[in-house]
Amino acid sequence: MIHFTCDLCAKELVASDYRFVVRIESHAAAEPVALTEDDLDQDRLEEVSEMLCELESGIREEETPPRANFRFDLCPECHSRLCRDPLGKDVMPKLHFSEN
Repeated sequence: MIHFTCDLCAKELVASDYRFVVRIESHAAAEPVALTEDDLDQDRLEEVSEMLCELESGIREEETPPRANFRFDLCPECHSRLCRDPLGKDVMPKLHFSEN
């Protein structure tokens, strides 16, 4: 038999309890660059050829932004808390600095 525990409060979830599966995915969001008339007028064939040669030889390695995927099992109480405050803003301490 498979046993589940809540990933937040560590409560053991029995088969008769509801269990919520939460999946979070994060990735870099990039907006497409707009082409201008100057971009279209210029001949970029030589630049593209150099880039392809660099990629093939391993000189130029493109940096890919990090991606992250998470999966959590939650009990109903922790799921309710997550839905009320998904970013945990209420849990974070509020800092108040003096006007020195």
